[in-house]
Amino acid sequence: MEIRQLEAFRAIAEELHFGRAAQKLYLSQPSISQLLQKLEAELGVLLVFRNSRLVQLTPAGAVFLTETERIFAAIDRGVHLARHAAEAGRGSVRVATNYPASRLLLLPLLERLRTVGSDIGTTLREMGSPSQLAALVRGELDVGLVYGPVDEPGIASAHLLDLPVVALVRAGHPLAHREHLAMRDVLDYPYLTGHLGGSRSIEKRVLEHAASHGVTLAAASDTSDLASHQLVLETTDTIGFSSLTRGQQSEANGLRMLRLQPPEPMLSIHVAWSDATDEPLVNAVVNHLRELAAELGDPA
Repeated sequence: MEIRQLEAFRAIAEELHFGRAAQKLYLSQPSISQLLQKLEAELGVLLVFRNSRLVQLTPAGAVFLTETERIFAAIDRGVHLARHAAEAGRGSVRVATNYPASRLLLLPLLERLRTVGSDIGTTLREMGSPSQLAALVRGELDVGLVYGPVDEPGIASAHLLDLPVVALVRAGHPLAHREHLAMRDVLDYPYLTGHLGGSRSIEKRVLEHAASHGVTLAAASDTSDLASHQLVLETTDTIGFSSLTRGQQSEANGLRMLRLQPPEPMLSIHVAWSDATDEPLVNAVVNHLRELAAELGDPA
C-alpha cells in the first residue's frame, strides 16, 4: 500500500467524481482509477461503488475513509514534530525578559553563547512579568526573566539576583538634593510606579517599604506608558519609583536618581520555565543564566 493510493482514495471520497478527483491531484483520470483499483485489490474489498451515473462509498469505504484521515493526520503531526526537532537542533530557544534583566543578564548571556561557540540560538522579546508567565503557561515561551517570587502553577523558577528600588525626580525638584529619600517625604508629593509591562512588583515593594517606616501611602498614579512616565517626572514634582537599572537609564536622560532610606526595598529577578519541559537547550539556557547571575553578584 502506497501513500499515493490513499491520496487517490481520499480525493475520490471527497469529490465523488473521478474527473474532479484527478484534477485535484494533477493526475489523469485513468491514473487515479488505477490507483484505486490497486488499493481495493490489496485490501480485498470494494471501497467505491461506481457506474456511469453514480460514485459513492461502500460501507467498507466509509470505514476506511475514517482510518485514512487518521493516517494523514498522523503524517501531518510527524512533519510538524520533525520540523520542531530540527529547529531545536539549531538551538531555537524563545526567551523573554523584563527591562532590568535584559540589561543585567540577557546581554551577557548572548555574549557568552557567542564566545563559547554554542549551537544555542535565541528568539528574544521584552515583556512585562505577568505577560511572560502567561506566555509560558500557553507554551508560547521557553524561558522568562521576571520579577519574583513566582507562584504560577506549572511554572518552575529559580532566583537569580536582587536589585534595589530607587526614586526618580526632576533636577529642580525640592528633594533632588537629598542623598536618600525618606518615605515620609513622599507624603507631600504625588508618586507613580509606572506599572510598565503590567507588573505591580515595584508598587508592592514601595508600599511595603513605606509601611515598615510607619508611612501609609495612597494608591500610586497609574501609567503604563514609558513616554508618559518620563514626561510627568520631567514637568511636575511627582516622584517616580523604578528598578535601579531603569533609574540609571533615566538619570542619563536628565532625571535625578535617589536611593531610598535603608534598608532599601529590593526587587528579585527570577528565571522561569515550564516545569514540564525536559528540553536540553532550555535547561542549558537556564544554567547559563544561573552562572551569570552568580558571577554578577550584587548589582546594587
